[in-house]
Amino acid sequence: RVSTTSGDALAPPGRTEMMRRAAQVMCRAAMARPAAAPMDSMHRTVAAPIYAARRAMGDKAPVSTDWEHATGLELKELQAAAEGKDFFDHYDFLKQPNGTKESPVVVTSSMPYRVVGATDPDDDTIVHWGRVEAGKPPVKIGSEWFVHKAEEPH
Repeated sequence: RVSTTSGDALAPPGRTEMMRRAAQVMCRAAMARPAAAPMDSMHRTVAAPIYAARRAMGDKAPVSTDWEHATGLELKELQAAAEGKDFFDHYDFLKQPNGTKESPVVVTSSMPYRVVGATDPDDDTIVHWGRVEAGKPPVKIGSEWFVHKAEEPH
């Protein structure tokens, strides 16, 4: 630090200008913030300096994408979406035909067994439950047949 004749302490020359600009950017970001819910405003208060610094840097700021951070199931979901598929198609079973003894519904799981529920064909409020085990023959649950197929965990 360097002292002037009046006794005021000064910061190094380049640092003063940098601090002044950062303070201006942060003040503008805080004043431009719209009113928000309490949790949202807390997030904005904490993150505002980060976003303000990125805006101040312009195109030089590194912005990572979902593809750079995705791993495991999230990455598989993004890859499926890029191919136009839905990785987590939870309603695929509605498109499938009912299971028969000759062509049972295949239930996949990484567990040695799976609990399966089948609605009654006459009354949808009644659910018949059963246990399907790996390596066993097809099981009739309600009016449908099911078989277990073991698969590797994700």
